[in-house]
Amino acid sequence: MDVRPGGPTHLRSLTGLRFFAAMGVVLYHLSLYFTPLDHSLDAFGYGFTGVSFFFVLSGFVLTWSHREGDSTRKFYRNRFARVWPLHAVTTFLSTLVPTLAASATVWPALPFVLTLTQAWVPAGGYVVAFNGVSWSLSCEAFFYLSFPFLIRMLGKEPKTVLLAGFIYGGIVALGIYISVSLSGPAANYLLGTMPLYRLGEFVLGMSLALMIRRGWRPRLRLGHAVAITLGLYVSLMVASAVASGGAIPVPATYANLVMLPGFIAVIAAAATNDLRSPGKGPASNIMVTLGRWSFALYLVHELVVRLATPLVVGLDAAGALAVSALVVVASLAISGLLHEFVESPAEKWLRSAGKQKTLPSEKPTAPQGIGSSP
Repeated sequence: MDVRPGGPTHLRSLTGLRFFAAMGVVLYHLSLYFTPLDHSLDAFGYGFTGVSFFFVLSGFVLTWSHREGDSTRKFYRNRFARVWPLHAVTTFLSTLVPTLAASATVWPALPFVLTLTQAWVPAGGYVVAFNGVSWSLSCEAFFYLSFPFLIRMLGKEPKTVLLAGFIYGGIVALGIYISVSLSGPAANYLLGTMPLYRLGEFVLGMSLALMIRRGWRPRLRLGHAVAITLGLYVSLMVASAVASGGAIPVPATYANLVMLPGFIAVIAAAATNDLRSPGKGPASNIMVTLGRWSFALYLVHELVVRLATPLVVGLDAAGALAVSALVVVASLAISGLLHEFVESPAEKWLRSAGKQKTLPSEKPTAPQGIGSSP
């Protein structure tokens, strides 16, 4: 979505960047499920870190567009309209063919999946039941629930830079402590899909948006920020190659922590670039369109990958790469259709259906500054 901080400015680059993060996750799943690829897509083995980018970006976007006069009820209604309809459709699609489900169909998990609470249930395959990638929406639902309270607290904090540094340090310290103290499955859940831990990434995005709203501008250009992010990613690949000849020994938690500074730099630089000279790079019309499709792409792509997995059985790497290209094209086409005919119309209808007219005798609440008391 385009972002409006209470004015005409649209941070279109952030919409365009969503596509690259979503495509990273798509290519990661292809490398994971298409075994005949024989390491052809190993370069995308850390594509799952794109979810961390989405979490940081989500906090940034909601804070950037927030006004103190916005009601909590309206915020929750708009978030529901934005996320739930397409989630419900892709969950339904995952039940049609057994191979579409992320694992054996866990029917008792359905109420948790539909209410986006599955990430709070670590046992029984609930977290990845039905459309497995929707576990991240369960985290997002918790972020949305927390946002009205977090923005009141963070908006009063004048030293946002120190706060952001403290939050990142806390994420790192907690991640290291849990990973060395607990067994693999427990640590993987607490640091991977547990909404409470992933909230830190969302709050980092909120802090970054507050800093930019208050006038801070990074000196880093977008190209330099992208180069730094790519350098961090390459460092993960080098660590993999040195440790085990290309396998992925770096735990997901550490990979996310390594990439976070790069993601923060890219978001800050892209936002600043749009404020100074909008319309270039990831803000082009094509990239913005693909970015608008990215939510649908994220939700539908794993279903397409799983449906196509039997097609690569017995193929060589070249054949598997050809099928992979078809999967990407099909996923993009389906995501475009879902965005145009499901996601966007449903969101508009739910938002309009929930609007309440202001009575003539009522006076609308005047917007307050982001740092003022409610």
